[in-house]
Amino acid sequence: MKKTLKIVLFSSLLGIVLAGLFFFNIKEKAEAKNKPILYAFQVGVFKNKENASNYRSRFTLGTVFYDGEYYRVYVGITVDNKELLSSIFDKEGYSYYIKELEVDEKIITEIKKYDELLIQSGEENRMLIIKNMLESYQNELQN
Repeated sequence: MKKTLKIVLFSSLLGIVLAGLFFFNIKEKAEAKNKPILYAFQVGVFKNKENASNYRSRFTLGTVFYDGEYYRVYVGITVDNKELLSSIFDKEGYSYYIKELEVDEKIITEIKKYDELLIQSGEENRMLIIKNMLESYQNELQN
Protein backbone atom coordinates (compact mmCIF):
# COMPACT_ATOMS: atom_id res chain seq x y z
CA MET A 1 0.00 0.00 0.00
CA LYS A 2 2.76 2.44 0.99
CA LYS A 3 4.76 1.66 -2.16
CA THR A 4 1.69 2.14 -4.38
CA LEU A 5 0.94 5.48 -2.74
CA LYS A 6 4.52 6.67 -3.41
CA ILE A 7 4.24 5.66 -7.07
CA VAL A 8 0.89 7.44 -7.45
CA LEU A 9 2.21 10.63 -5.78
CA PHE A 10 5.41 10.58 -7.85
CA SER A 11 3.44 10.05 -11.08
CA SER A 12 1.03 12.85 -10.23
CA LEU A 13 3.86 15.24 -9.41
CA LEU A 14 5.70 14.32 -12.60
CA GLY A 15 2.50 14.87 -14.63
CA ILE A 16 1.95 18.30 -13.08
CA VAL A 17 5.54 19.38 -13.79
CA LEU A 18 5.43 18.19 -17.41
CA ALA A 19 2.02 19.80 -17.98
CA GLY A 20 3.35 23.10 -16.59
CA LEU A 21 6.40 23.02 -18.84
CA PHE A 22 4.25 22.19 -21.86
CA PHE A 23 1.79 25.01 -21.07
CA PHE A 24 4.49 27.69 -20.69
CA ASN A 25 6.23 26.56 -23.88
CA ILE A 26 3.00 26.90 -25.88
CA LYS A 27 2.20 30.24 -24.26
CA GLU A 28 5.67 31.58 -25.16
CA LYS A 29 5.31 30.48 -28.79
CA ALA A 30 1.85 32.04 -29.06
CA GLU A 31 3.12 35.36 -27.69
CA ALA A 32 6.03 35.33 -30.15
CA LYS A 33 3.61 35.00 -33.09
CA ASN A 34 1.80 38.18 -32.06
CA LYS A 35 4.88 40.41 -32.39
CA PRO A 36 5.03 42.78 -35.37
CA ILE A 37 7.00 41.43 -38.33
CA LEU A 38 9.22 43.35 -40.72
CA TYR A 39 10.43 41.65 -43.90
CA ALA A 40 14.10 42.20 -44.75
CA PHE A 41 15.52 41.26 -48.14
CA GLN A 42 18.87 39.71 -47.28
CA VAL A 43 21.50 39.13 -49.94
CA GLY A 44 24.38 37.94 -47.76
CA VAL A 45 25.53 36.88 -44.28
CA PHE A 46 29.10 37.24 -43.03
CA LYS A 47 31.14 36.77 -39.85
CA ASN A 48 33.49 39.57 -40.90
CA LYS A 49 32.32 43.19 -41.27
CA GLU A 50 34.84 43.96 -44.02
CA ASN A 51 33.62 41.04 -46.13
CA ALA A 52 30.03 42.19 -45.66
CA SER A 53 30.90 45.75 -46.67
CA ASN A 54 32.77 44.54 -49.75
CA TYR A 55 29.83 42.39 -50.78
CA ARG A 56 27.36 45.21 -50.13
CA SER A 57 29.25 47.40 -52.64
CA ARG A 58 28.14 45.03 -55.45
CA PHE A 59 24.57 46.28 -55.15
CA THR A 60 22.92 49.54 -56.19
CA LEU A 61 21.61 49.88 -52.66
CA GLY A 62 22.03 48.01 -49.43
CA THR A 63 23.10 48.27 -45.83
CA VAL A 64 25.09 46.07 -43.48
CA PHE A 65 23.31 45.17 -40.24
CA TYR A 66 24.97 43.48 -37.29
CA ASP A 67 22.75 41.13 -35.29
CA GLY A 68 25.22 40.40 -32.52
CA GLU A 69 26.69 37.40 -34.29
CA TYR A 70 26.60 38.01 -38.04
CA TYR A 71 26.84 40.92 -40.44
CA ARG A 72 23.84 40.76 -42.74
CA VAL A 73 23.52 42.63 -46.00
CA TYR A 74 19.96 43.86 -46.60
CA VAL A 75 18.82 45.53 -49.80
CA GLY A 76 15.27 46.32 -48.69
CA ILE A 77 12.78 46.22 -45.84
CA THR A 78 8.98 46.30 -45.86
CA VAL A 79 5.88 45.51 -43.87
CA ASP A 80 3.24 45.31 -46.59
CA ASN A 81 5.06 45.22 -49.94
CA LYS A 82 6.83 41.86 -50.09
CA GLU A 83 5.57 41.16 -53.60
CA LEU A 84 6.47 44.62 -54.89
CA LEU A 85 10.01 44.49 -53.50
CA SER A 86 10.40 40.93 -54.78
CA SER A 87 9.50 42.06 -58.29
CA ILE A 88 11.91 45.01 -58.07
CA PHE A 89 14.79 42.84 -56.86
CA ASP A 90 14.00 40.07 -59.34
CA LYS A 91 14.14 42.66 -62.13
CA GLU A 92 17.52 43.85 -60.79
CA GLY A 93 18.76 40.23 -60.80
CA TYR A 94 19.31 40.04 -57.04
CA SER A 95 19.43 36.68 -55.32
CA TYR A 96 17.85 37.25 -51.90
CA TYR A 97 16.31 35.63 -48.87
CA ILE A 98 13.30 37.22 -47.14
CA LYS A 99 14.05 37.29 -43.43
CA GLU A 100 11.36 37.99 -40.85
CA LEU A 101 12.43 40.41 -38.11
CA GLU A 102 10.50 41.14 -34.92
CA VAL A 103 10.56 44.89 -34.28
CA ASP A 104 8.75 47.54 -32.24
CA GLU A 105 5.28 48.59 -33.31
CA LYS A 106 6.62 52.16 -33.68
CA ILE A 107 9.06 51.04 -36.40
CA ILE A 108 6.30 49.09 -38.15
CA THR A 109 4.13 52.23 -38.21
CA GLU A 110 6.94 54.34 -39.66
CA ILE A 111 7.90 51.76 -42.31
CA LYS A 112 4.25 51.50 -43.37
CA LYS A 113 4.47 55.18 -44.35
CA TYR A 114 7.37 54.33 -46.66
CA ASP A 115 5.39 51.35 -47.97
CA GLU A 116 2.60 53.74 -48.98
CA LEU A 117 5.13 55.93 -50.78
CA LEU A 118 6.43 52.90 -52.66
CA ILE A 119 2.96 52.08 -53.93
CA GLN A 120 2.23 55.66 -54.98
CA SER A 121 5.61 56.34 -56.59
CA GLY A 122 6.79 55.56 -60.08
CA GLU A 123 9.51 53.03 -60.86
CA GLU A 124 12.18 55.73 -61.10
CA ASN A 125 11.74 56.73 -57.43
CA ARG A 126 11.31 53.32 -55.81
CA MET A 127 15.01 52.52 -55.41
CA LEU A 128 15.54 55.89 -53.71
CA ILE A 129 12.66 55.25 -51.31
CA ILE A 130 14.00 51.78 -50.47
CA LYS A 131 17.45 53.26 -49.85
CA ASN A 132 15.97 55.90 -47.52
CA MET A 133 14.08 53.21 -45.61
CA LEU A 134 17.27 51.25 -45.02
CA GLU A 135 19.29 54.29 -43.98
CA SER A 136 16.57 55.72 -41.73
CA TYR A 137 16.10 52.55 -39.71
CA GLN A 138 19.60 51.11 -39.68
CA ASN A 139 20.15 51.81 -35.97
CA GLU A 140 16.71 50.56 -34.92
CA LEU A 141 17.20 47.25 -36.73
CA GLN A 142 20.53 46.46 -35.10
CA ASN A 143 20.03 43.73 -32.49
